[in-house]
Amino acid sequence: MQKEDLYQIQVRLFRLAQLKWNISAAKCSELFNKYDIYGYIEACYDFFHEQGDEANLSDIEKYLENLRCKK
Repeated sequence: MQKEDLYQIQVRLFRLAQLKWNISAAKCSELFNKYDIYGYIEACYDFFHEQGDEANLSDIEKYLENLRCKK
């Protein structure tokens, strides 16, 4: 994994989430930090690197849903 590629995926998914979820950059940053979505993207880098951004965002949404169900 190259850090630059990881960073690009994280930035693209952050922006896509912000647009799809219709939230501010500050709110999106809060969610990404609170639920360690950046770490999740890094852990799933090989998987995310091969898929498109829409599929990756869908995976992140499922990840968040699973976290909510466990609470």
